[in-house]
This record gives sequence, structure tokens and C-alpha cells, in this order.
Amino acid sequence: MTDTNKDKLLSCFKPLTAFEEVEPEWLIPLRIPKGQISLLASDGGAGKTTTTVSIVAAISSGSRCFLDTPDYQREPALTAFLSTEDSVSQKLRRKLREAGANLDNVICPDFSADKNGDLRNFKFGTSEMTAFVEYYRPALIVFDPLQGFTPPTVNMSARNQMRDCLAPFIGLGEKYGTSFLILCHSNKRKGAYGRDRIADSADLWDIARSVLMIGYTDQPGQRYLSHEKSNYGNLQETLLFGIDDAGQIVPDGTTWKRDREFQEAGSGQSSAPKRDDCKDWIVETIRANGGRLKTRELDDLAKLDGYSAKILRTAKEALKADGTIYYKSEGFSQGKVWFIYLSDT
Repeated sequence: MTDTNKDKLLSCFKPLTAFEEVEPEWLIPLRIPKGQISLLASDGGAGKTTTTVSIVAAISSGSRCFLDTPDYQREPALTAFLSTEDSVSQKLRRKLREAGANLDNVICPDFSADKNGDLRNFKFGTSEMTAFVEYYRPALIVFDPLQGFTPPTVNMSARNQMRDCLAPFIGLGEKYGTSFLILCHSNKRKGAYGRDRIADSADLWDIARSVLMIGYTDQPGQRYLSHEKSNYGNLQETLLFGIDDAGQIVPDGTTWKRDREFQEAGSGQSSAPKRDDCKDWIVETIRANGGRLKTRELDDLAKLDGYSAKILRTAKEALKADGTIYYKSEGFSQGKVWFIYLSDT
């Protein structure tokens, strides 16, 4: 280390007397802290996107959403909805408009304008991501899904790798007041709760300052949003809600039951994840990673998400047989690596 670099490093340390004591600020009162990383996790189809649209619409327009406390008021603010799954033109624009968003205050990536492939480098921990935050300084950035913004060199199942690539958000959040909401899948493994319910990477639970979990209750069509972790305040009541025919949130009361209790209550309804469910998961996961994924990495993610080796194997065989996926290797001899591809990408 040169003397200059050493001086830069040492200048980052101060005595506690140089720090100001401040109270936590909130983007969503008592649930999503301002300038921090939060998680929103759920099983597929439980309402993760609809809930996120409600949050983005409220912040962009300065209106209330169903997560707010009754007396809370906000000013309109710039947001960014970054999705590698849903088409902006075919889905997100309409959903946000119908939810009452100020469309001028919602930034989305235009993949059709990416002639040079620059968005391929738009990942967690990159200079491109830092430049985006510094330029726009939005109040909220949504990442949907986690896998779409994870660098290809990062193994999500490896300890601390996700923590390292998300670490820059801590400094950027404090400097610009930007909050980061990462959408991810929940773990369907029987008996999983707390940090084990977050699929893909256990590091996410540790680095997030707030964790929200969405699932189904035992009432037809009723969902719950459970506050599972909070570093800056007490856990809040679980919100019950439905989704009407127009795709809008309909509040349906509150409860102090948590995700674990709902999962335990429903554990007798199904044992292990079924093959068809695993097939959908495989397609979603590969698509979120740009249409291809290392077979070993897919196997690791499936294990984290609660799929047995037998279920995964039969699901992959079925998808290969009907032409949905195919395998292709890269490299030679000991350096050979096998990938799984989606046939429609």
C-alpha cells in the first residue's frame, strides 16, 4: 500500500465525538428505512409485484399506500423501478398508471436503447450502478428480481459474496438518502422460517435493515405482509390484504401472526415442492439470469430454495423433453463448464 492510499484509508476513521447522533428516517413509516437496504420476499404469484407497484406509485405521486400509518403524509419523489423480468411497455407502465403513479417520477431501463450492451454491466457493486445512483439520486430503487442484478461472477449461495457486492449501497444510501428495495423469492422448504425463508442467499437477511415477507393465509384470496426484521424499530403488525379484479391492493385488516405461523398452519396442505412448481422455478430463475445459467449454480440455488435433488432432476428432464431448456458446454477438459439455456431466449 502506498503512502497516499494509506492516508486515504486512515482518513476514513474518526472518534465517536465527530459523529452526529440522528434518529432513523423512514421511506415507509416503521417498515422501510430511508437510505438503507430492505427486502421484499414471497412465493411466486403471492403479490410481490402488485405490492411493489403500490409502494412506487405512492412515493412517486406523494400519496398514501396501504403500508403507511394513517396520519402519514409525503411529498412526490423520484423513484426507479428496475426490472429484468416484466416488460415496461406491456405490463409495468399500465400497472403503475392504474395504481396512480406519477409516471414522470418513475425511471425504468430501456433495453431497446441499449445498442452496445451497456446494461449487461449494470449490476450490484459496479461503477455503472454507482454512477446511476449518483446521477439520479432517487428516493427509492426497486430491483426486480435479485438475480437480474447480481454479477455473473458472484455465487449467491457462497457466504459473504452477496454482502460484498451490496456493501456500496450503504454509503450511497447515507450520502444521497436513496432506499434500496430488493425483490427475491422465498424458500419453500418445510420448516424454514426467519433468515432461512430468504431464498438465493442467506447474506441478504443479514445485510438488509428491514425484511418484509408476503404469503397466503388460509382464507381464499387473502394474503399477508409480515414484517420479519427491523434494525431501526419494533416489528410492525402483519397486514392482511387482497387483490381486486383491477389488480389493486385491497386492505383486509391486521394480525400479529408472523410468516412462521402462517407457514406452520399451512404445512399440512403440501409436503415437498411438486415437479410442476419446480419447472416454473427453473424457467423463472434461468430467465432472470439472462436466459442461461451454470448447471451447478442452478443446483445450488434449488437446494437453497428447498427443492430436493430428485424433484429438480425430474423437473429438468421434463423441461428438456418438451424443448423448454437445453444444455451446452463451454471450455475443454478440466475447464469445461455446463450451462442450461432457455430455448426461447
